[in-house]
Amino acid sequence: EASYHAIEDGGVRPPPPPQGQAKPQELKSRIALNSGRLLQEQRVTNVHIRQIAQHLEGQNELLHMMRRSQEAQAFAQERQAQALEGTQATVLALVQMLRPALKDLRKFLQSGTEGANPSSSAAGVTPDGAGAKTSPPAPPQVEETQ
Repeated sequence: EASYHAIEDGGVRPPPPPQGQAKPQELKSRIALNSGRLLQEQRVTNVHIRQIAQHLEGQNELLHMMRRSQEAQAFAQERQAQALEGTQATVLALVQMLRPALKDLRKFLQSGTEGANPSSSAAGVTPDGAGAKTSPPAPPQVEETQ
């Protein structure tokens, strides 16, 4: 254990003895040093693994958030499409309902000026007092386009 603390504190390992001349105490010392070094490497590796795992968890959470956002956007787009379809149907129905009224209004406006001219009365008196009725000019033919 003293050898392990020496490595941890930045100590220097003793040089290995020449081959075939290692004493049992030197072998034990080398084994202790190697064990301490391996334990330290394992600790560093474990720290790196934890950091990688945390990073992957963060990435996974980010992917989940993106997926939820995409689902929400798809839902909103679907609702917008439905609303647009409803609006289009409403406008079409309104146009179809107003078409006859617009035709009637156009005919009324083109049919004459009796109601619009205050000097013309129901008795047919003209401004010169002659009382002659004149027919309104023929309305121009208008083709309705759709």
